[in-house]
Amino acid sequence: MSTTSSVTIATLIAAAVGLGACQTTEDPSQAGFFSGVGNLASGTYDRRVSDREAAVARTETQADLLARRASELEGERQSLEVQEFQARQRLAAVNGDIATQQARLTSLRQQQAVDQSQLTQLQERIDALQRRRNELAANPEQSASSAEEIAQLEREITELRQVIDSIIATVAVPE
Repeated sequence: MSTTSSVTIATLIAAAVGLGACQTTEDPSQAGFFSGVGNLASGTYDRRVSDREAAVARTETQADLLARRASELEGERQSLEVQEFQARQRLAAVNGDIATQQARLTSLRQQQAVDQSQLTQLQERIDALQRRRNELAANPEQSASSAEEIAQLEREITELRQVIDSIIATVAVPE
């Protein structure tokens, strides 16, 4: 090989290395020496760091919001569980009251001095109350509407109890 061709090859290699050093990139993992120095001087690295810090701050803020929402939802879930438990207790009490009034009505049926047609109407009311109670027990997830329906059942049972009490009072024989 001649000296001229060696010099030409060396010149081409030096030019390629020089051009490679002139290639600029903002990525520190791929930036060469000259590109890195240029990025430091222009503030590119500082801008990349602040962009990443801003992204971290946004992610942390979003995580905090999601954690608060999860806490709110957990509170709502617990509140709904308490409401459902209370509704089930009230339904159990309604069921007991209906059974008590049914027993009292059965006892009155054996009395001769009682209007049997009135007792038949009372029995129909008790049957209707039992049906509504069973419907509520079958759909406990409707807590908002079922709470009002349970209250209505309780009012109707109270009215029924008062009617039966008045019938018993008229039938009772003073000693």
